[in-house]
Amino acid sequence: MHSLTKTFPPYAGDEPYMHLCFAEESAGEASALLRRLRMRGVRVWYCMGNAADRKVREENERRMLGARVTAVYLDEAFRNDPAAKSRLLTCQREGQPVICLNTDGGDGGLSIGLHADAHEVKLRRGASAGEAEESLLRAEGFTQELIGEPAAPDSRGLRILTGVLMVLIAAALAAGAFWYAKHRQPAQTGSAEETEEETDSVRFADETLREIVRDAAGGGSLTEDKLARITALRLPDSRLPDDLSDLTLLRSLEVILISQTAARDVPAHPELAAYVIELYGGGSE
Repeated sequence: MHSLTKTFPPYAGDEPYMHLCFAEESAGEASALLRRLRMRGVRVWYCMGNAADRKVREENERRMLGARVTAVYLDEAFRNDPAAKSRLLTCQREGQPVICLNTDGGDGGLSIGLHADAHEVKLRRGASAGEAEESLLRAEGFTQELIGEPAAPDSRGLRILTGVLMVLIAAALAAGAFWYAKHRQPAQTGSAEETEEETDSVRFADETLREIVRDAAGGGSLTEDKLARITALRLPDSRLPDDLSDLTLLRSLEVILISQTAARDVPAHPELAAYVIELYGGGSE
């Protein structure tokens, strides 16, 4: 079972729901959209790849065609995924309404067989999951009947440290801060910072989050290899960045450290529900 289906199980009830169709390779990107839709209460069913078992394939097709609308998460991976394209073609053949979220501005017709009457929404390149969600909710074919009760955040994602662990974490952070202050190079000029951003191969919608990740990656340009090595991330300010949807770009991220002052903002960020949250510091930070 793919880890995504454990974190966000496909809807299995009988109320109206939508089918989110995406490439298995894009599960990481789609998870950010799934997280936002789930917290809003949208009932979403999806599947990935080709099931080996005939009964599973038949059940997947039954659930897929039972959706009120299919939303396609279109990117280059989708164009190269035969299973994802086959699901789209099946839905269109059966007359199911289709909303296409074009995330990269590429071809949405010939490459995937999208019908001319499908509602295509062209997002700006690098658009956040929040922008994709808002575009989907406003798209022709999406109805309020697909929205139910918002999902409650997973309580397991919020773990408060014990006193002993707090001391150990604080000591480690103090040692890290001392090393950082001792070895950090003098601040560069604004033009150097702009050059750094221009050479990033991974783009972040939120500038504050981008620079936090840059520090965690050891500085320099942001690349997929650097981001893949980040398993824990410390958000240093007394309030959280406005947009945390791009945390999904950190494929190996498991733990996020947040100050006790900033913890009051956690309920406003459902995208944090998939991570272990550890608190540090006192209320005066």
